[in-house]
Amino acid sequence: MTLAYGLRTSLSCAAALIAMTPLAAREASAQRPGIGEGALDLVLPTGARAVALGQATMALDGTTESVWWNPSALAGMRGTSAAIHHSQSIGGTADAVAVVANSRSLGSFGVSASLRDFGATTGADDSGTEGGTILPRSLIYAATYAASVDRLSVGLSYKLVQWRLDCTGPCPGETGVLSSTSALDAGAQFSLDPILPVRIGASVRNVGLRVQVHDEEQSDPLPSRLQAGMEWRVNALKALAAGAELLVSADMVSDMRRIDPSPRVGAELGWQRRLHLRGGYASRDAGFGGPSIGVGYDTGNFAIDFARLFDEVSSATGAEPTYLSVRYRF
Repeated sequence: MTLAYGLRTSLSCAAALIAMTPLAAREASAQRPGIGEGALDLVLPTGARAVALGQATMALDGTTESVWWNPSALAGMRGTSAAIHHSQSIGGTADAVAVVANSRSLGSFGVSASLRDFGATTGADDSGTEGGTILPRSLIYAATYAASVDRLSVGLSYKLVQWRLDCTGPCPGETGVLSSTSALDAGAQFSLDPILPVRIGASVRNVGLRVQVHDEEQSDPLPSRLQAGMEWRVNALKALAAGAELLVSADMVSDMRRIDPSPRVGAELGWQRRLHLRGGYASRDAGFGGPSIGVGYDTGNFAIDFARLFDEVSSATGAEPTYLSVRYRF
């Protein structure tokens, strides 16, 4: 085995990180989201319901997905909930697990972990001899706290982020953790009930130290985002169809380093609080976006959600973005 093999190993990981964003198939521009940023997997969406609603999530009622969007929403949860969120896209295969417990006097506490697999490759040295299987992956561990006072909820998440290059078999050179950093998310929600059936919310995400790969002099900032929006429950629908509920959400999201707001909108039609039909749109200018649809079924204690995102880049590469979430409340 030679140094060239080790170099190709590192390049395979870098290629995976680049390929996981729509930017890989667009013209590079200084105004494009993600240019000059590291850890772009932090802005890939988590949770089928959030994706189906066009990623317009800032004012939604809390589920375990809120850990990755607006942590303040966890304050409205009751009991203990656990969930698995699975996705497949141009960003590879990702699985996130979360457990959230609520105390009426102390607030809500959550722990979460996400593993993203960018796809295994097999290396070879200069003589053509096959080496080990290269496994570029990222891991995110999160701890979240949220509490509410009257109609105001606030929340904070701490995230530990690692990018790994693991290998099975003969793998010369350095493997394991290539880089790690920490990030904070903070959010708030405020309900306008009973004046209006509206909730507003905002969060700042991925605020933290710059990303630097081991032995590389250059470092890149995290993809910090500011997102704000509202949720409107259309109560007039109940008068037309008993048991029907309609929710409309709309957000604006911007890179925190420059003012470039992009819209996200979504709608959810529910029946008897069990069956849910969803649709939305996230502007592609904000990154991983496009039209989306989804369905959900909720028994009260058990819920399953499915979503499909019609991202033009993923579709062109054959990696159709699909999302599945399974939640259980104890």
